[in-house]
This record gives sequence, C-alpha cells and structure tokens, in this order.
Amino acid sequence: MFERILVPIDGSEQSFRAIDTAAGLARKFDGALTLVCVYRHHSPLEASLSMVRARPAETPDSALKDHAAEVLRAGKSRAAEAGAERIEAFAQRGQPAREIVAFAERIEADAIVMGSRGLGDVEGFLLGSVSHKVGSLSPVTCVLVK
Repeated sequence: MFERILVPIDGSEQSFRAIDTAAGLARKFDGALTLVCVYRHHSPLEASLSMVRARPAETPDSALKDHAAEVLRAGKSRAAEAGAERIEAFAQRGQPAREIVAFAERIEADAIVMGSRGLGDVEGFLLGSVSHKVGSLSPVTCVLVK
C-alpha cells in the first residue's frame, strides 16, 4: 500500500515529526522513505542584490543547497532513529509545492507525509501554505502531521 513514502522536510519540528509518522508507516507496510528538501532558486538579479561583503560570498543557490544537505543529514538520522530501514534523501531546487508534487510523480511515490506548517514565510500566509498546495495538487495520498 505505502511502498514508497515521500517526506518533504525543511528543518522545522513539524517536518521532523512527519518523519516519525512516515517511519511508522514504512515499518508497518515494509516501505521505503524518500526525504526531499526543496530550496528556492535565486535568479542572477536576486543574487546580485545580496549584501556586499569583503570576501566573495557563496551564491544564494549554493548556500541554500548546502543548508538543504544539512537538513537532509539530520532527517536521515531522525528516520533511522524512528526505525526506518530504507532511506533516501534528495535536495531539489524549485518552487516548493510544485517541486514536491513533481518529485513525487518522478519517484512514483504512493504517499506524501509532511508537516502541516513548516518554516514558511510571508508568502505562505498570503497565498496558502506549501502543505495546503501539495494536498491540492498531488494525485497521491497526502498525510499532514501537526
């Protein structure tokens, strides 16, 4: 039933609680967890507007990719502690809700388990949360964890 479970994480406590829930489902259904951390792409214009520094700074994309990798390392550790045996982790660049749904389709996920609220931003308050968008756009079962 839930052979491949996608767990989008952003480093928030709710996203890590979603890992615990997904690990429980994976144990029950002998499934595998796929963790994904989506970081937002910055255009060259956005990158050029960043603060001026005395030494060359990382581009926003590379800094965010490094942060995503760190979040995924912590997520894999949490999933293993929660009893998941098969765990993969990927950092993806793009608009979070769309990329999560597209990634779920690419890996043929049976379910998406995610926190109901993540780190978010002002856009989330104005246009709706990522979890709400994913639940609306996804053709697979979505479980929101509080």
